[in-house]
Order: sequence, then C-alpha cells, then structure tokens
Amino acid sequence: MATIGEWLLTAGERIMKLYVINLARAKERRARVEQYLSQLNIDFEFFNAVDGFSGLPPELSSKPNDDYRIRYRGRVLTPGEKGVYASHFLLWQKCIELNEPIVILEDDFLPTQFFNQVIERLPSLHEKYDYLRIEAQDSHVEGAMIENTHDGFQVVMWKDNQGGARGYSITPSAAKKFVKYSDEWLCAVDNFIGESYQHDVPGMGVIPYAIFNPSDMESQIQDIVDRPKIRIMNKILRELNRAYRGISLWLWNIRYLRRIDKTE
Repeated sequence: MATIGEWLLTAGERIMKLYVINLARAKERRARVEQYLSQLNIDFEFFNAVDGFSGLPPELSSKPNDDYRIRYRGRVLTPGEKGVYASHFLLWQKCIELNEPIVILEDDFLPTQFFNQVIERLPSLHEKYDYLRIEAQDSHVEGAMIENTHDGFQVVMWKDNQGGARGYSITPSAAKKFVKYSDEWLCAVDNFIGESYQHDVPGMGVIPYAIFNPSDMESQIQDIVDRPKIRIMNKILRELNRAYRGISLWLWNIRYLRRIDKTE
C-alpha cells in the first residue's frame, strides 16, 4: 500500500482523484459540472449521492441518533441531511480504501479562476495537512494564518469551520478519524467536520479558494422539510449544548495553536 510520501514523489505526474457528489435526478447540476470541469481539463468522477428520502444504506441506517438530536438540538436530522452525511461518509471510506488523498466536492459549486492552481497544489500541501477546505468561509469567521507558501498560497486554520462541506480535500489519516468518530451522527456533516474537538482534525483552508457557492444553486440533497416546534425544555438544553460545543472548540483551537508554536 502506498504511503503519503510515496504518492507525493509522483505528485508532478499525478493529480489527486476528484469526486463530485451528485444525485442521479439532479441532471442539470451534472451537466453544469461536466461543462465547467471539462473546460478546465480536469479529470473527475461523479459519486452517486445517497438520497436520504429513499432511506439510508442498511449499514448506515442506525447511525443517526434521533434521541440525542431531539434532546440536545431540538429536532432530528432531516432525510436530506442524513443523505448528505452518508454520501460524505462513503467517500471517506473510499479515501481509506484507495490509501491516498482525494478531493470531495458537492455539485452546487462553480470553480474560481484559481481552481486548477489549487488542485495542482494540494498534493504537496497534504504533506503537512490532512484536511484542506477549498471553498470560501463566511465573512464573520475568524481565521489564524498558518503559513505563506513560496508561490502565493496561504494555509489558514479556520477557528470555526462548521459552515459548509461543499469542497475539501482529505488524506486517509483524516478520513479514518472522521469515520471512527462518526459511529453516531449527532449533527449535520459540515458541523461534524468543523467540530475539531470531536475528531482532532484541524479545520485548515487554502487561500485563494478553488470554488464558490453560486447564488442560483440550492441543495437538492437537503430538500426543505417542515420543522417541528421545539419544546421549551429542549430549547434550554439546545442552548446549553450550543455553549458547550462553542467552549469545547475554543479550547481545542487554543491547545492546537500552542502545539504548532512549540513545534516551529
């Protein structure tokens, strides 16, 4: 089995595998992805998304913890959210199986002018980083700049990486942690990825960004459903749980940045 060092030796000849999560019924999105990535001469593969409204695969059906969700977050994961989590989970397993880093994209993206440069740069960046977000962060999210590379790229640790899982690259090491700590699904997959204190994978990102979220695309995997009313007690528990998660992430970030300072 190849090690990260071995595949990095051939990085100049080899581009990382790129998977685009897409529902079979989302034909317009599929056509748009094909159009833009073919124009950029990017090889990629569609990954058939799990349609949560049709049910999860049997091996994943017991993973969502509805009791926890109702008690501490006010509602269960929607069928669409379960389908999204399942799709990412299966690709993490694919990454482990391939034993090499991969790029994971949801189909509601458009490439930036830097797309090719970022994709080509990822293999060498993965020599140091196991997870790299390649989409923009919300403007209110604070980042701590980790390093400038010699060719104008920046690697940033986002202090809150819980908004969006539209595009990222991941190594087998990080994929193993995500799979290990996804024995129960307690939140949406983008929240889970951003809660570094749960799995010990820092929320790193690359600037400039490779993709962005176009305003004319809404998620089709996460169809809108009616949200049930939340009982007062569950609202209280939800807010306490929110505070606990925020403090846990804040403390994890402090410890991680201190670790980095000691190793440099």
